[in-house]
Amino acid sequence: MMNFKRALDKEQTTCINGMFVVLVFLSHFGQYERMPWNKPILAIGQLMVAPFLFFSGYGIMEQIKKKGDEYIDHMPRKRIFKFYIHFCMALCIYLLLSFLLDKDYSLSRIIWSFTALSSIGNSNWYVFAILAMYSIVYISFKQCKKHSMTSCVVFTILYIILMDVIKDQAWWYNIILCFPAGMILSKYKDRVCSIIQKPVFFIFLVVLAFSLYCLHLPILAYEIISIAFCFLIVDVCAYKEIKNSLFHFLGQYVFEIYILQRISMNLFDRYLNDWIYLVVCILVTLILAYYFKKLETKVDGLHFFKNFS
Repeated sequence: MMNFKRALDKEQTTCINGMFVVLVFLSHFGQYERMPWNKPILAIGQLMVAPFLFFSGYGIMEQIKKKGDEYIDHMPRKRIFKFYIHFCMALCIYLLLSFLLDKDYSLSRIIWSFTALSSIGNSNWYVFAILAMYSIVYISFKQCKKHSMTSCVVFTILYIILMDVIKDQAWWYNIILCFPAGMILSKYKDRVCSIIQKPVFFIFLVVLAFSLYCLHLPILAYEIISIAFCFLIVDVCAYKEIKNSLFHFLGQYVFEIYILQRISMNLFDRYLNDWIYLVVCILVTLILAYYFKKLETKVDGLHFFKNFS
């Protein structure tokens, strides 16, 4: 029997996020060094990031259901500004690293990097996407209360159109609909769970994606596939619980691993090779992530934030 309550509890989703942050790390490491898994991971593509957006959307909606307007009112400081401050803290480390490595970044590039639209060696598109989605949720639930979910979807589609214009790389937006999909799962949980456990649902999504691709809409086709992938993960976890203490641990440090992983990759790229390089990058990233999260906690405890934790 499928257990969707277990599949969607925090313990399980944290473990799933831990699994996929490992894939993200290995994928990014493959940009610096040829490794045996580069091609298979490249084939997975953006799907490895889709669960982060999906479960973030799900988690946000769960909080809105639980706390209502109070949660929405506190979102600018509790979610958006806190997350941005954490990003800026990490970016300052990259700025220091760029001086140590004698990287000649222009002043304009450094300034733009603080918007997450540019980079000084760090990963950035996911940060911009999350900040955008948090803002969309806040505006939708604050200004369009009667049609908040519809508003979230419409604004997300507008985000896709906008990013398609200002960015050449599709990864900035080609899985972003996973966020509102996660919110929809939370809001209509019983109904959605009864639908996604039927094979015909996935057949329909695959046919829809193929049709969109044939209509020369590959981005929307990929969005549909990524949503189907996230729902499939939920189904798998509902069928069988996935337990792993290592993945659960890593799942608690998704943002920290994501934003800090390139520090060691950039720092040791010119000195180390292959497996030694990989082991050093893993160890350094985990140590940095652990202590950076402690620093985040201290910053979050400052007077400005403490009433919004």
